Amino acid sequence: MKNNIAKYILIVSLLLNFSLLGAAGYAHYRRAHYQPALFGHGIPVRAPLGARTRPYLFEVLSLKPEQLKMFQQKALRFHEALDTKRARVDRLRGSLFNLARADHPDSKAIEAAIAEINEVQEGMQKMIVAHMLEFKSMLDRDQQKKFFDLMEEAMTGTPEIQCP
Repeated sequence: MKNNIAKYILIVSLLLNFSLLGAAGYAHYRRAHYQPALFGHGIPVRAPLGARTRPYLFEVLSLKPEQLKMFQQKALRFHEALDTKRARVDRLRGSLFNLARADHPDSKAIEAAIAEINEVQEGMQKMIVAHMLEFKSMLDRDQQKKFFDLMEEAMTGTPEIQCP
């Protein structure tokens, strides 16, 4: 009887050890294959086989060190604010779907939810344009041309850059 209990304890202990070892291995794998990007988002150190890699905007524009430092500071705050607004839009969309799922949807509440989503998205667009204009003011003429060519390309659906 004591032998069976010892076997079960040994099996449970081994399973727990393997689980912890697997979790530690996975954490190491994630850390080894991703490094923090300049703007707080992880980027792959090695691209998966067959994946097309694109350079970051600041690499294409050949920013000077002082330009890069200013851009990093401004971009971090910008992306944090943009992520907050995106999260709000996601929450609002969730509530919109909940309203639409109701047995008897309230059309006025749905219209109000849509109007609120549009308002937040309009604010995001204004914030993005203001950020682009602020960034443009930090660039010389050649960099500005490259910047707007790349932005136009990215917005038409065939991006050659990866926005950090």
